[in-house]
Amino acid sequence: MKTAIIGWGSLLWDDRPQFDQHHGPWFYDGPRLRLEFSRVSVRRQKALTLVIEKTIGSECQVAYTVSHREDVRNAIEDLQIREGATPKQVGVWRKDPHSEIPLLREVPPSIDQWARLTDFDYVLWTGLPNNFKQLSYGQADFSLAAAGAHIRSLDEIGQAKAVEYIFRAPEFIQTPLRSELESAEWFRLLWERTRNA
Repeated sequence: MKTAIIGWGSLLWDDRPQFDQHHGPWFYDGPRLRLEFSRVSVRRQKALTLVIEKTIGSECQVAYTVSHREDVRNAIEDLQIREGATPKQVGVWRKDPHSEIPLLREVPPSIDQWARLTDFDYVLWTGLPNNFKQLSYGQADFSLAAAGAHIRSLDEIGQAKAVEYIFRAPEFIQTPLRSELESAEWFRLLWERTRNA
C-alpha cells in the first residue's frame, strides 16, 4: 500500500522528528492548489498560515512525500497529530472507492486528477479552514489590508512567527499576500529583526 502526503507550508521546513521519521524526501511536482495565508494559527501565536482556498489566493504547484507507513490509518494519524487537526480536517483520496477508509471531506478536483495519474493508493493532505474573520484583529473578511493590519496588531513573538512562516514558505508558494508583504518595507524590517534576534 502506497500513501502520499501533500505539503505546501511548514511540513516542508519546520522539522518535527516524530513526524518526519515516517516519510521520505519531498518531491515538487504535486498537484496545483489555490492557497493563501488566510488561517490564524493559535499554535503559532496568531501568525497567518497557508490553507486551501476556493476564491482568494493563487494556484500553486505543491509538494508531496511518500509515507513509510504500511497502514494508511497510521499515516493519517501521523498527519493529524503533526498538524493538530481533527479527523475531519485530514483529507483523504483513495484509489479504491470501496476502501473502508472514510472520506470525511471533499476531494479538490486537482488532487483527484493528479492522484489518478500516480500509483498511490491513498493521498493525504491537511484541510484546515480559513478562520480569518473569526480570529483575526478586527474580525473582518480576509483582504490584503486586513491581513497586514492583523500582523501589525500582534505582539513581538506573534510578529516573529508571522514573518518566519511567510518568508520560510517554499519559493513555489506565491500568493497575493506574500507578494504584498515581501515588498513592504515594514515587513522586511520585521524579518531582519527576527533573523538577528
